Amino acid sequence: MSFMLNLKMRILKKIKKDQKGVVLAIVLGVVALMTMSTLSLSVMIQQDIRLIQSVKEKEQARYMAEAGINHAFARIKDQGYQARSNFSDALDTGSYNVTFSTVGGRNLVTSVGTSGSVSDTVSVEISDNTPSALDYFSGAGNDIMINSLVANARINGNIHANHDVNLKAGFLVSWLRVNGTVSATNVVKEGTRYNQSDMWDSHVVINGQANDSATVYENMPRIVFPTFDFDAYKQAAIDSGSYYSSSTSFSGQTLNPSDGIVYVDGTATFTRSCSVYGGIVADKIVVAGTLSQYKSGTRNVIISRVGDIQVAGRLYTQEALVFASQDIVSIQVLSDLEINGLMLARRNIDMWNVLTNISYDYVRVTPGDMTDEAGAKPFRVISWNR
Repeated sequence: MSFMLNLKMRILKKIKKDQKGVVLAIVLGVVALMTMSTLSLSVMIQQDIRLIQSVKEKEQARYMAEAGINHAFARIKDQGYQARSNFSDALDTGSYNVTFSTVGGRNLVTSVGTSGSVSDTVSVEISDNTPSALDYFSGAGNDIMINSLVANARINGNIHANHDVNLKAGFLVSWLRVNGTVSATNVVKEGTRYNQSDMWDSHVVINGQANDSATVYENMPRIVFPTFDFDAYKQAAIDSGSYYSSSTSFSGQTLNPSDGIVYVDGTATFTRSCSVYGGIVADKIVVAGTLSQYKSGTRNVIISRVGDIQVAGRLYTQEALVFASQDIVSIQVLSDLEINGLMLARRNIDMWNVLTNISYDYVRVTPGDMTDEAGAKPFRVISWNR
């Protein structure tokens, strides 16, 4: 009996021991399986993170490339189509590199945007609609007449008239010096007679050459003039409280409109010493005293919308496009014009008064809301290639 009992007890102990071994094996198997699952899940999560990061960088790289294109458009608008050149820039989320090229007669702007380790490319084909008059300091739809009989005249920039250019200087104390090309669709006259050296043109000096020895360009193509979105100018002036509904005389005033433009529905007359920050548009502009313009905002213009710009006193611009729908003319002895920018007239530029002092320096100005002669933007986007 005792033998049988002891045998039974040993068998039961062995069974319990075997059961513990099975349970341990099962537990170890479950732990191993959970570990493998965790490792597999971790790898999957890391792959998803890398995929999300790659998608994010790809999207940011595209945004960077498009930002480069928009930056290129802004530079063309500000500096002119001919001034385009390759450039790079960086933002918080990446960088872009912009290049300009001409392929088969097509003008391309290509921007490569980079974010992290991912790059993307956007290419745009554009065409030039910039009015050719913006390549000249002084351009006239008819004649340009400059007479420095007593006062001196200094012009740094190109001159073109769609009819004649007539340059004249006194032979004693005054000089007319031009550093730039002088051209006309018809003829260029130096002195009182056409292309003949005499006492009146001995002091007309073009690129260091006097007495008709300078090279001038005749029978050249006509230049075309810009147009302007006057409704946009007017609304901006209304919004900033700088709109005048009728002819207005400004006497010793400083005009500093928040939107950078003063708009007068009528004649704007300036007496005593006046200043404007930004620009002014009026039907006609008369400077009887002093008008000093200072650069501010994107509308740096002095525009006579339908009439003349008449200077009987002093006109100074820090940087502006001076534009007359008819004539720009000095109308009194001792007129004084110091223009930094452009001076364009659809008819005549007449600086023939004997004591008109002239100091002109070309600065390319492409103000906001300016369009080409047909009313289109200075450049046109033909196609986007994303």
